[in-house]
Amino acid sequence: MKSYADAHCDTIVKLMKDGETLEQNSKHLDLMRLRQYGPCIQVFALWLEPQYYSIAMRQTIKYLDFYHQQIQKNAAWIGNIHTYTDLLENRKKGKVSAVLALEGGEALEGELSALRIYHQLGVRLVTLTWNHRNALADGVLERESGGGLTQFGKTAIKEMERLGILIDVSHLSDAGFQDVAELAKMPFIASHSNARAVCGHPRNLTNEQLRTIGEAGGFVGLNFYPPFVAEKASVTMDDLIRQLTHMLDWAGEDAVGLGSDFDGIDITPTDLRQVEDMACFLERLEREFGEKTAAKIREENFLRVAKQVWK
Repeated sequence: MKSYADAHCDTIVKLMKDGETLEQNSKHLDLMRLRQYGPCIQVFALWLEPQYYSIAMRQTIKYLDFYHQQIQKNAAWIGNIHTYTDLLENRKKGKVSAVLALEGGEALEGELSALRIYHQLGVRLVTLTWNHRNALADGVLERESGGGLTQFGKTAIKEMERLGILIDVSHLSDAGFQDVAELAKMPFIASHSNARAVCGHPRNLTNEQLRTIGEAGGFVGLNFYPPFVAEKASVTMDDLIRQLTHMLDWAGEDAVGLGSDFDGIDITPTDLRQVEDMACFLERLEREFGEKTAAKIREENFLRVAKQVWK
């Protein structure tokens, strides 16, 4: 089966919480199933439930330790990447490339020094907010305030670009998105967001935001969560294709990819329930958009951004 890049899953947090392993588990994805796709790329996000905000750094360290233990135990099949060269080496060896991400700036606890240490520990992507306000910016559920990036957030953006950490605007308020667009010098992404014009959920991106990411050389990852896909009781691959078509029209074929949100969502499309179903979806992409565009959506657009940021 063909390889692909998935810009967001919450599997690590779920596994640690439930006492399961990355090699094989009952979740949306595990290494045994992921390996079927050859040298694919999986971004593993470390997300903090609000109950941990008061001990954000401590809890994040626990997740980091668990993540690295799981990678080390399965080193024959998966490798954490620090640079784009690491990613290429994994692909030559047929290994899955694991990308470590923080979902929400709470983990920094307002300290740039924490950002630098997380970088040393392998973090290569930071989703600036979850849905709430933090020291970096307002999340999407705080949109009534009109707040964007804080002064600390603006400083952190510059430091992320200096370090080579990919900036992710999924979950960010509209004002925060605009601040990032004006401040960022490197491509930035929305790892797991859809088009608001197709489905009116505030977690989705406006047409103008999609265009902005495309013009910045960035990337938007299609989220599989049904309430973000279509405003109806259940969704299928047909609805995902409808989202992708619109995203391609506005962001461009060089800026659209995949951001499943597996293990961060409690419901899925009826015909795309877990990682083994990805094979059918990847085949569907080729039928709908042709081999060239499908390859860009599968992984090439993600790889292009990674090459620019992960020096």
